[in-house]
Amino acid sequence: MLLVSLPDPLPEKERGYLTAFVYPMKVYFQEKFLNAAHEIPLHKIQIWLTYGSDITKEALNQMPSLKWIQVFQSGIEKVPLEELKKRGILLTNIKGIHGIPMSEHAISTILYFAKNLEKYTFNKQKHLWDRCGHDDEIYGKTISIFGAGTVGTAIAERCCDFGMRVIGVNTSGEHKSPFDEMYAMKDKETVLKTSDFVLLLLPSIPETYHCISRHELSLMKESAYLINLGRGSLINNQDLIHSLKSGSIRGASLDVFEEEPLPEDSPLWETPHLLITPHMAARTWRYYERALEKFALNFNAFQQGEQPPYIINLNKGY
Repeated sequence: MLLVSLPDPLPEKERGYLTAFVYPMKVYFQEKFLNAAHEIPLHKIQIWLTYGSDITKEALNQMPSLKWIQVFQSGIEKVPLEELKKRGILLTNIKGIHGIPMSEHAISTILYFAKNLEKYTFNKQKHLWDRCGHDDEIYGKTISIFGAGTVGTAIAERCCDFGMRVIGVNTSGEHKSPFDEMYAMKDKETVLKTSDFVLLLLPSIPETYHCISRHELSLMKESAYLINLGRGSLINNQDLIHSLKSGSIRGASLDVFEEEPLPEDSPLWETPHLLITPHMAARTWRYYERALEKFALNFNAFQQGEQPPYIINLNKGY
């Protein structure tokens, strides 16, 4: 039996596809799993499709037959990996579906800043016609992408289309296309000093925790922008707030946060020159369609006793 506990209901088309694909396996759909009153025979569930936040020790205790958990996103930082190791439960995630929507989100954010759309939105509300000054161009500007994997490469391609100089940053610094230059993480200070836009796509691991803090922000140009599409833990928020209020960088955009939903009393809401989106960079109408295509690959391998292509190494955490 298969349990689907995604926070948003699967569209009817995707629900029908999933049910038909795993037939004759029985599929149960349960949104808001943690707070639901269950009539589902949880003790018979073998496969669980979830975003990961509802995977708890208590939930696992109710599923003694569980063999495999499919997380419907790339991040697994909320998953109790040690519990899965103890129980011998397989964990897979979704990769390779985020490049198109996240590259579009990145480009729209870059243009939002360059074309001064915050100013024009404000002026519209005030019925103000103001042609003072000039907007910027992104042609010829330098963007550094911290995390030069599949998504980073897709974003780099779009930036190249706009004539930007694109720098990639990864563990090794080994050159790869289409980046104009590549650096290792140990050389991040050099990269930060020369970038007009700094875009973060790094995973949440101990080595990346608050890798952008006061020191790193102080190295950036006063005209630079910081964009985080990776994980909320990459940035020290208090240091970012200070930098934006003091004008040591021009602006920032955050799509991910250490605590989600972002609390109503978070000082980030009131921080100037900060664009906030609620973890929407990859969330489009085609997300579930693409995710189910990846699940199908994992499912076929699982059924044949082979290693699924998107398996997570529980010891490494990725």
